[in-house]
Amino acid sequence: MKLKKIMLSALMLTMMASVAGCSSAEGAKNNDKNEGETVIATSVAVVEILDKLGVKVDGVPNTSYELPESCKDAIKVGNPMNPDLEIIKSLNPKIVVSVDTLGQDFMDMFTENNIPSEFIDLTSLEGLKESIESLGKTFNKEESAKSILEELATKEKELASKSEGKEKPNVLTVFGAPGTMMLGTSKSYIGNLVQLAGGENALESNTSSFLPINKEELINLDPDVIVVMTHADPENSKQMVEEAFNSDTAWKNLSAVKNNKIHYLENNYFGMSANLKVIEALDKMHKMIYE
Repeated sequence: MKLKKIMLSALMLTMMASVAGCSSAEGAKNNDKNEGETVIATSVAVVEILDKLGVKVDGVPNTSYELPESCKDAIKVGNPMNPDLEIIKSLNPKIVVSVDTLGQDFMDMFTENNIPSEFIDLTSLEGLKESIESLGKTFNKEESAKSILEELATKEKELASKSEGKEKPNVLTVFGAPGTMMLGTSKSYIGNLVQLAGGENALESNTSSFLPINKEELINLDPDVIVVMTHADPENSKQMVEEAFNSDTAWKNLSAVKNNKIHYLENNYFGMSANLKVIEALDKMHKMIYE
């Protein structure tokens, strides 16, 4: 009887070990399957593009903006302009998608740390379209990319038709951030939207997106419309710009200020870089320019 009990116990231990072994093997199999499949986006605009394409994003930037529902369980990887390399490395990503405005140093850092990455250009609508097409190929989502691009093309044609034959208003972009005011040029993303919406940029440039304000030259620009984008601390930045318009003679003498043709851009639609809200942004810009 004693021998029988010992044999029974040994059999049970063997079965338990077998089950545990199977479980461990299955766990290892699952880990192998998931390893290296993580997709990380370091900017809100990139997150939205990937989500629209149908790509699951597992790592997202720290942001106060609302992200797509599909990213509710995603891991935060740091500030969009300064992503946390250690967190990114710990996630062992399949690929990190970033904007090229992060600069060559970040590109080199990702390469040196063997982090697969793709940097896209979101400085203009054309860059956005090229990025959508490129990401569609990267993630085998060509059909989704094609659908988005067709929607953008339709909006461009619609606005071109609305503006046809009309005199183009002269539009000046003003950039305001805490303690700083600059002028946006035709090379900035907002300048690009002004042109696409049927306006004429008051300040042209082939090299710089933003330039310091030269008050002596302001009167020569004399815009019909002023659009103001605020950054970092929107409310305080807006107040600073308003005070300049109301108290500084250089601004007070401009036609746009005299005629109260000043529009403060909504941050959700008008940012430093192109995003998928561009269709609504173009409609809003067209109304601001021609109202």
